[in-house]
Amino acid sequence: MGTLDHVKLLEAKVISALDFVKQVSEENRQLKEQAKTQQKQIEELKQLIQAYKDEYAQIEEGILSALNQLNHFEDAIADRLSHVLTPAEPATGGAPPAHDDTPHPDQAQS
Repeated sequence: MGTLDHVKLLEAKVISALDFVKQVSEENRQLKEQAKTQQKQIEELKQLIQAYKDEYAQIEEGILSALNQLNHFEDAIADRLSHVLTPAEPATGGAPPAHDDTPHPDQAQS
């Protein structure tokens, strides 16, 4: 093989290598663009997740507050009912009058 053949073979290999480098460079550019797009999507999703976490915390706080208010309301109602339903003690402080079986004078005797 002559020198000219060696040069042509070298030229063909250089052209092949340059084509390969161009192809790899284009793939690299596309992958970087995809990575950039995906990173942007990741950041948007992180923000969305944080917004949901914040909203969940507010909902949970609202529910706990409502439950606390309901407990206070139930306690207040129970307290008022206990005062209303508890029989009042006589003013004299003694025992209630015993039941008298004697007929009342207005009742007719049979």
